Amino acid sequence: MDMLLLILYNLLAPFIALLYLFFFLCSPRRGLLNRLLSELKERLAISVPAFSERPLWFHAASVGEVKAIQMLIPLVRTRCPSKPIMITTSTSSGKMEAFKLTPYVFLLPLDSYPLMRRFMTAVRPELLMIAETELWPNLLYAAGKAGVKVMMINARISDRTLGFYKLLAPVSRLMFSNIGMIAAQSPDDLERYQVLLGGADKLVLTGNMKHDLIVQKPQDRAEIEAFLELADWKGKKIFCAGSTHPDEENIILEAFLKVKAALPDTRLILAPRHPETAASSSARLREKSLVSPRWSQRAHARTGPDCLLLDETGRLADIYYFSDVVFVGGTLDDTGGHNVLEPSVFSKPVLFGPNIKHTRDGALALMNKNGGFMVRTADELADRIIPLLKDPVLLAKAGEASKAALESLQGATRKTLAVLETNL
Repeated sequence: MDMLLLILYNLLAPFIALLYLFFFLCSPRRGLLNRLLSELKERLAISVPAFSERPLWFHAASVGEVKAIQMLIPLVRTRCPSKPIMITTSTSSGKMEAFKLTPYVFLLPLDSYPLMRRFMTAVRPELLMIAETELWPNLLYAAGKAGVKVMMINARISDRTLGFYKLLAPVSRLMFSNIGMIAAQSPDDLERYQVLLGGADKLVLTGNMKHDLIVQKPQDRAEIEAFLELADWKGKKIFCAGSTHPDEENIILEAFLKVKAALPDTRLILAPRHPETAASSSARLREKSLVSPRWSQRAHARTGPDCLLLDETGRLADIYYFSDVVFVGGTLDDTGGHNVLEPSVFSKPVLFGPNIKHTRDGALALMNKNGGFMVRTADELADRIIPLLKDPVLLAKAGEASKAALESLQGATRKTLAVLETNL
């Protein structure tokens, strides 16, 4: 039954690919297909790499997965200096990001067994490490037939994906039979994999390597300090709302008005997740009668504004550095949250809404350490901020707890390296 379903999948694969291509052509992202012709040789395994020595192969679907392994790659290279390190990705953007880590970067062929077998035969990898969640039936089957050891690293699985794998149990059995070890991101992921596999023999909890990327980096913060001086914000308390979405901003502004009524020296920095929405954010600020220059127009700002609207990317971490308390967005709407731990590296208390499905581990760690707090309304948000800004001791204690929450989740990269070493 397992093999029959795999054969059926291979027979249908070309039609699935054409259907996917059609829907992509009709989507707003169709511009990405401009590179399709130049990618065909790799996608169809016509152009395949060859190595004099068997490489260590990492597969990272796209940019996020590539970034997750960026601290692991140098450690692996140190342990195995003679081994080539190859990365495959499923997207061209992921491929460009991967070139920062190794010169051996290729697009993964389409998931057809003849293509995967050709690729596997040419590469002859010693070990295949799949980051996070992208599993392809023919990739895993070809690896098993070629005797290549397979691991999942930084592995995650949602309830929805678990249900899908259980629904297709015969194919799932075939796929996971060729995976020797799964290094899970979280206890929840570990539990789901245990349900799927019917045991814990192949499982180990290593944590999320993305948490290891949250470190303080030397930055030139002179421009921000110059704005604080120009705006007469030195000595003021700063509340930053970072990575916000339009549906959240009225709640945030209502909360800020309440905070400002209690603590007139408080100032707000509003940083929309998507700078292109800054015009609508600016309109909301005006509706609340709040004076708020844009960062891109800061040279023309007058002294004493209520707020600063951050309308450029790449500045948020530096803004967190200068803030006293931070709200992280995507948590009061249906987005699912952005990384609530980013302010923690600067020992800042973190506030967030109830929708934390994409940042659950960080949010729970913050709440358990009393370095982060969940809020649901403007009043709840203000009522959390006011005591923190009124009491320097309470603020410092919450900031230290926030940093401790981050540190409690770090170390996954070295744990993953230790697991890899047992498989080399």
